Amino acid sequence: MFCPQCRVEFVGWWKKCPDCSVFLVDHVPPEIQSTEKTMTYENLVELVNKNNGRMSIDVTSTGVERQHQRRFPFLGYGYAWSKRFQGSSNGIWVDLKTIETSRQKKWTFPYFGFGFAWEKKIQGTIMGIELTLTARKVSRKRRWDFPWLGYGYAWTEEMTGECGAELVAKLTVKRIIKKRSWGFPFFGFGYAWPRNAYLEIINIVDNPSNLDR
Repeated sequence: MFCPQCRVEFVGWWKKCPDCSVFLVDHVPPEIQSTEKTMTYENLVELVNKNNGRMSIDVTSTGVERQHQRRFPFLGYGYAWSKRFQGSSNGIWVDLKTIETSRQKKWTFPYFGFGFAWEKKIQGTIMGIELTLTARKVSRKRRWDFPWLGYGYAWTEEMTGECGAELVAKLTVKRIIKKRSWGFPFFGFGYAWPRNAYLEIINIVDNPSNLDR
């Protein structure tokens, strides 16, 4: 299902977009993007150096998946994560997909269940140049409602990775979405995922101090 407003694909969701609150549809016409444009690694390094050794690109989640589990008697576990991040800046295109996720479930007496999921590794390209990022900072929160509804939320805040021999990349989440639902009689499900982030490409060979800024 797709949101006709934010154009995000929602897997395992139904009825309304959890972000825009508009009804989901089966198909959304794809946006026309210059995804065929590429550049050499040397040109990317040169472009980063022209920006004082670091370049930032805004990216947005364009795919979200959610799942849930139930366990007797009243333990519900909800999981959600971003499947894909895309964005562009000054003609520089980024397309990243989540290739590995992590899950965790906890419970407390008597019947509060909390499910957590987050993006562990994402992989893709920046102008055709391959890039892999791994989670470095993950946040987790939980809450409950009377009598036995538990809601767990987890999301990746920071990811880092190498981009060739001279560059590193850092993804920092700017905005997250948290939603909750429940099932009869006392099953609570919490979902959280990154909505917007910015990807920094940093030259650490010529400007090693850039990584600490």
